[in-house]
Amino acid sequence: MSDTDVLDRLAELEARTGRMILAGDARDQNGWGALNNWIEGRLAEERSFEREVVSQALAMLRDEILTMTKTMVEALLSKTIRGTHDLKADYSIGDVVAKDGASFICKRSSPGPCPGDGWQLLARQGQRGIAGPKGEPGAAAPRIVGWVVDRARYTVTPLLAGGGPPGPVLDLSCLFSDGGRDGT
Repeated sequence: MSDTDVLDRLAELEARTGRMILAGDARDQNGWGALNNWIEGRLAEERSFEREVVSQALAMLRDEILTMTKTMVEALLSKTIRGTHDLKADYSIGDVVAKDGASFICKRSSPGPCPGDGWQLLARQGQRGIAGPKGEPGAAAPRIVGWVVDRARYTVTPLLAGGGPPGPVLDLSCLFSDGGRDGT
C-alpha cells in the first residue's frame, strides 16, 4: 500500500468519524445517535463493496475487450495466398490472388469479379522502361579456321583466325572402345 493510499484511507476514516454521533452529543436528538452510527457504518461498507465489485467488473470487461480486439486484429491482418484467381472459387476477407501480372487482396467475403470493388490492388507489374543508349560492340568471337588432328592420341586442336594461339585440345579417346587400340 503506497503512502498516497494510506493518506486517502486516513482521510476517509476521519470523515466517517466526523459523522459519528456519540451518546449524549448535542447532535444526538431523541437518542438516535447509535442507530445513525450503525447506518453510517453500513453505508460505508456498502460503498466499499460496490467500489470493489465495479472495479472487478471493469477489469474483467477490459480483459475481454483486449482479447476480442486482439483476435479481431489478427483475423483482419491474416492473409491467405490462394494462387491464381479462379472465377469459380469462393474467397474470404484477407485472401490474396494473382491475376494479369498483379496481386489483389480480398476486402470482404464473396468479393465478386477481380478486379472490382471487393478487391484491393496490392502490386502490379510495371511497364517496360525507356531503352538506354546503345553500347559499343564487343570483341568478335574467336573463329575456327582449321584443325590439327593427332590420330595416335585421338585428339583435335582448333586453329583460330588471326594467327593467335590454338584453342583447347579436345580428347576424343573416350569415343572409341579401348582407346581405339582394338581397331573399332
